Amino acid sequence: METELSGPALDGRMDGLLRLASEKSRREARPVLVSLTQPIQSCDSLALFSAAAGSCADRLLWSQPDSGFSLTGFGAAYVIETAGSRRFSDTAAVWNALCSEALVEPGNGPYGPVLMGGFSFDPGQSASQVWRGYPDGRMVLPRICLTTSRDHCWLTLNAVLRPEVSAEEESAEILRMRRLLQMEPAAIADRPLCAKPTLSQLRSSAGWRNEVAAAARAVRRGELGKVVLARAVQLQAPQPFDPALALRRLATGYPTCVVFAVANGDGCFLGATPERLLKVCKGEVSTTCLAGSYPRGATSEEDRNLARALLADPKERREHALVLTAMVETLGSWCARLDVPETPSVLKLPNVQHLCTPICGRLAPDRSVLHIVEQLHPTPSVGGQPRDLALRFIREREALDRGWYTGAVGWVDHRGEGEFAVAIRAALLRGADATLFAGCGIVADSDPDREYAESCIKLTPMLTALGAC
Repeated sequence: METELSGPALDGRMDGLLRLASEKSRREARPVLVSLTQPIQSCDSLALFSAAAGSCADRLLWSQPDSGFSLTGFGAAYVIETAGSRRFSDTAAVWNALCSEALVEPGNGPYGPVLMGGFSFDPGQSASQVWRGYPDGRMVLPRICLTTSRDHCWLTLNAVLRPEVSAEEESAEILRMRRLLQMEPAAIADRPLCAKPTLSQLRSSAGWRNEVAAAARAVRRGELGKVVLARAVQLQAPQPFDPALALRRLATGYPTCVVFAVANGDGCFLGATPERLLKVCKGEVSTTCLAGSYPRGATSEEDRNLARALLADPKERREHALVLTAMVETLGSWCARLDVPETPSVLKLPNVQHLCTPICGRLAPDRSVLHIVEQLHPTPSVGGQPRDLALRFIREREALDRGWYTGAVGWVDHRGEGEFAVAIRAALLRGADATLFAGCGIVADSDPDREYAESCIKLTPMLTALGAC
């Protein structure tokens, strides 16, 4: 690792860019982004994520285990924090301005500066101290980013020069971060905690079931088409949770999901989500409608029967159709073309199976992935339909600060392309405490007992990853 993250050639190239950016920043009286990318040998980015825990406040991970793609960010060269309903487009405006005159080397390379982070579910909710450090929107340009794609790996160094900051100061900070990552990372042993964490409910099961019943009645009265209700549980462990160990378990157990982590100070929001919100690559848009759930079967035959029942279940199909219609209507105004299968398929995860419809299209020119995410979020799969009425119901009845749970996590590059996912199957860790979340879509014929059982199934990935079951 020593020869990969440092060396005279790399130092000379970066120092030259920093001097140019410093002069440009003073001359134009504005911040100037500098980014340098070079290929390196492969490395265990998750082990580095773990090793940097004590000395790096910002650590970010986006990993798709089955495709071999990952982004791992360390430190913060630039932070964009936003609030309110326009938090996505406000972020895009700041990021686009910063990238418009950036010094990026190589300018035509496969990767370069990437903004990573996430956004809350609903800025209209009352915020609690549980989510301190996680505002409505927080996107970070890492000082160091490691990108892995199958058997290839790239190192990206980023800096933002301001008139009052010298090139030498930025160079010293980058060097400090590189030395941090040159430490030999310890292996992440897959060992259980010395004792299981203690589980407690934030709301009684009876109270949550009552709200499900109230929501179903509201749908039957025609006040809503669908609403999603979430619940949370807490874990308290005898020692601090290890986010990297949990991430390793999630990547092994759920390789087809997006495994993500956003660590800020003493908090780490992480999970393994099956739900892609949006991907934009070379002008092509792709997303997935994921709504409608059944458990997995104990045998192959039972599992096939459950999948057939899911496809034939009128309640689950109606829920799926509501989400799909809303997504297609939104994307249709931003895309020159949309391809949508006529019927859903079944996506099988280790603990649950979902109705799934992929959507593909061609993005209209001069649009960022963030602009479309702002229009899509929150989809009916995590909020409800109609959106405003569902959000009002959730604020009044859910009695939970979701924070970033069911929000959007992901990344955007300097071209405005990138990928975001819906932050489900997730938990917020702080030391030896963890808050885990799960939600269910409620329609007219939803049964409170069945919905509660489904929410328990959806908690399983994080409970397992944190050693609680």
